Amino acid sequence: MFWIFAIAITSVACAALYYASLGRPVNAAATAGDDATTAHFRLQLREIEADTAAGRLGEAEGVAAKSELAREVIRLERPAGPASPSGRNLPGIFAAAALTTALLAFGAYSFLGNPGLPSLPLAGRAPPAAELDLDDAVARIEAQLAKTPDDLRGWTVIAPVYMQLQRFADAANAFRRIIALDGATADRETDLGEALMLGQGGSVAGEPLALFASAAARDPRHVRSRFYIAAESTRAGQYEQAIGQWTDLLALGTGSEPWVETARAGLESARSGLNGEPDIPADDAAIRGMVDGLANRLYSGGGSIEDWTRLVRSRLVLGDTAAAQSDYDKARVAFPDPAGRTELDVLAADNGLVMQKAAN
Repeated sequence: MFWIFAIAITSVACAALYYASLGRPVNAAATAGDDATTAHFRLQLREIEADTAAGRLGEAEGVAAKSELAREVIRLERPAGPASPSGRNLPGIFAAAALTTALLAFGAYSFLGNPGLPSLPLAGRAPPAAELDLDDAVARIEAQLAKTPDDLRGWTVIAPVYMQLQRFADAANAFRRIIALDGATADRETDLGEALMLGQGGSVAGEPLALFASAAARDPRHVRSRFYIAAESTRAGQYEQAIGQWTDLLALGTGSEPWVETARAGLESARSGLNGEPDIPADDAAIRGMVDGLANRLYSGGGSIEDWTRLVRSRLVLGDTAAAQSDYDKARVAFPDPAGRTELDVLAADNGLVMQKAAN
């Protein structure tokens, strides 16, 4: 029944187009009478425009007069003369175009369509993508990757999602698959190193540090990998080496990047360690007051990741590790994507802060 109705409707539409083309006027040479009539109406049009310009006719009357003149031209227009050779072929062209359109439509539908598919009530349809639960979306991608394990795009999509869900072992596996399928880059090695580091509770020992070193060697201007390397040198007490690493890192920026402040603090910490000086401000009470004010502002109204990083660093400078841990947990809730808080994670890992499994 579907095909009977579809063919009938298409036939009617094609016939309508064909018969409409039979009555289309074609161009013909103008006669002397046509020229005279045209000259007469042009003269009338000029007179109407002159009267309107002189104020003898109002704007509305002028428009009405022009409209009446146009209607008169249409009524007196002579029918077209004999058709030209191209005009005689016009119905055939319309017929061929209509037939071609019909054939293309039926051919495309026979390949893409499914007339036997039953109707589906609205309540039974799948929800739009925006309403899908994240866990459901991850499960679908995982099912697809189980069937097509060489799907680079699938691994690229799911790897950062694993990081957001704090499934660090799965994220590390995904980053390994990406590297195996499409080769290593500084970013990919650093991504894998971060996943392994967070899976180790923030420690860069072992493979993570080796990956950061490989990324920095692969791209001498790669900021993220150099951040981790300099932070680890500072933590390990290799202050001379750390000073050089922080200095080289700062030379890569213009001074306006969000990571510059943290890098400068790392450099000062390494210098203080080299000189045996405590990295603690003298006016402790005033500093604590400012830090508490920053914390109150961020807790009540939120702020940027740079503000949260400054707060955590200030807590650590004051030796208040418990408050720093609490601030770090809240910062991770506000900024769940690890890619956007690299400097904060480096600072936390460098000072022994723990990434809780579920931040509150």
